[in-house]
Amino acid sequence: MNTVHSCSSSVDESGTALQKRERMAVLMSHPTGNQNVRNALRALSERGMLAEFWTAFAWNPRSAWNKWLPETIRRQCARRVFEEAPRELMHCVPMRELIRLAARSTPVEDLLCSHERPCSVIGVYRHFDARVARRLRKSQVDAVYAYEGGALQTFREARRRGITTIYDLASGHWYWERNLLREEALRRPNLASIIPKLTDSERHMREKDEELARADVVIVASTHVRRTLSGVVDPERIKVVPYGAPTVRVRPKARDGREPLKVLFAGALHQRKGIGYLLEAVSMLRQDVELTLIGQRIASNAIVDAACQRARWFPTLPHDQVLQVMLQSDVLVLPSLSEGFGLVVTEALACGVPVIITANVGASGLVSDGREGYVVPVQSADSIAHRLSVLDGDRDLLAAMSENAQKTAARHTWQAYRQSISEIVEAASCR
Repeated sequence: MNTVHSCSSSVDESGTALQKRERMAVLMSHPTGNQNVRNALRALSERGMLAEFWTAFAWNPRSAWNKWLPETIRRQCARRVFEEAPRELMHCVPMRELIRLAARSTPVEDLLCSHERPCSVIGVYRHFDARVARRLRKSQVDAVYAYEGGALQTFREARRRGITTIYDLASGHWYWERNLLREEALRRPNLASIIPKLTDSERHMREKDEELARADVVIVASTHVRRTLSGVVDPERIKVVPYGAPTVRVRPKARDGREPLKVLFAGALHQRKGIGYLLEAVSMLRQDVELTLIGQRIASNAIVDAACQRARWFPTLPHDQVLQVMLQSDVLVLPSLSEGFGLVVTEALACGVPVIITANVGASGLVSDGREGYVVPVQSADSIAHRLSVLDGDRDLLAAMSENAQKTAARHTWQAYRQSISEIVEAASCR
């Protein structure tokens, strides 16, 4: 393990110089965890910078409870395994998150978990953030690394103590996205019921803006997110670090071109991800396609509900099974109105699956139109339908794009992401 040394002493808000330590120490926090969180955690751990990692709960895969738990609960717990850092550095704030998970699809879900109630996602994040902030009063760290929606109180306390604040923003700025989604609700009223974020409170939005204002460094995964921050955050504070792709996987042999084109959508079935435009595009095609949807519905909607009946639909799948479905697919379509990055895109590329995505998908920076797939205009079912028709009619082109997709995935690794994250954190703490 490498030892990283701090470059300078820090100063708190009163101007008092803080004691200089031999080794940089970073407290990292995220209530749930995903691929980018795990790789950032691994980056800090591998460089010897991780002092503490805080999350809602971290499951031990070697626990004796595993063999007694029902399969559905065991799957949920498996998503909260963190093997990227030593267990002695992990701290958990589990109660509200466990209640939120247990209340899913039960009569008490609305009572406890809707909107900004105590066990809603926002409520869980606020409670978690407050607990991490209290910890900072006793913790001797040089920097905190926190994520959107769960950093406000942590950053307030860090600023009081002269601790560097690093903010990882996974999505576009709320004001930019809300304006776009409000316009979409007027444009497509039949899909307004599945447009998220329109009901977020002004308080929640102000909290996000204060998080940004209190961040010394803002890490984003794409130039798309950086564009949405124009006029909000000083460009010098923004660092763009694209997410990595998983290891390239061996694809099955090419199928007979007489079979229907296998089209995949993976993500929550809401209109920010453009699900309505994909369904409209499929309905325009003269030829048959085999549509697979992987993702949960966020509300009842006649168009999406009917599609889930017609298509092959999985509300949720373990990650390894998602990749297996990808390997059997011909093309991934993600026509998002706004997408901070879209990890599903790099996963598809690694599986040799060409993609059709919009310019507002952050991962479009990795895709050359006509090479690994197509980058189409936002809100254009016609463009999606045209590209699907082209690929269905030219299986040689589809095969060439599949090969190019895997070449691109091989160049954009998680190792490169981890290297960039560790360098940014080290440089930020040396200011």
